[in-house]
Amino acid sequence: MIGPDLDPEALELARATPAARVVVARESDVVTAARGAFQRRNFALARAAADALIGALDDEAVRAAAASTLVPGRFEVVDQDPETVIDGAHNPAGMRALAESLPEWLDGRDLVVVLSILDDKDAAAMLQALIPHTAHIVCTTNANPRALPPATLQSLARQLGFEDVSTERDPRAALAAARRRSGPGGAVLATGSIYLIADLLRPAGAQGATL
Repeated sequence: MIGPDLDPEALELARATPAARVVVARESDVVTAARGAFQRRNFALARAAADALIGALDDEAVRAAAASTLVPGRFEVVDQDPETVIDGAHNPAGMRALAESLPEWLDGRDLVVVLSILDDKDAAAMLQALIPHTAHIVCTTNANPRALPPATLQSLARQLGFEDVSTERDPRAALAAARRRSGPGGAVLATGSIYLIADLLRPAGAQGATL
């Protein structure tokens, strides 16, 4: 049944697939361990889909799941002083979703970003989503041969009017530089590629990625 308050995107989907059942997630007061508005939406959608498929879920079980479920590599806090987050956003849509959640997390703090993007992605669109929330970007690379050279990312950022950008080819060294620049009480974000996140998470000296 299509109601008057249906989200326009859901309404379009319902009209395009009349034989399908459209499930719409609603806002709720469930508190999620996973950070970011996009992860709260994802959890709400998962709950709505489960409700539709198997019937209404036990509310206490839902709250317990929300309080304990984390997605590795998605707005994941990996260190403190400065608070350091890794996120595998690797396309414009993912970066926009991440950027939407940054003000709530930053709470007025300056953000230093470690950034690596593959050459088949729309790096300009990703930078445009990220730059308004960023004080400094450290451009780096990752283990994938398709990673853009750090100097290319730096040049692109400058073309977009963002000058506070540096380069460090080694991902671990880039993260260390970002943390030094941020200092205690600051905020650091590593993002742009799942391969970058894998490089940062794998044990030092290990071959290959853990993700």
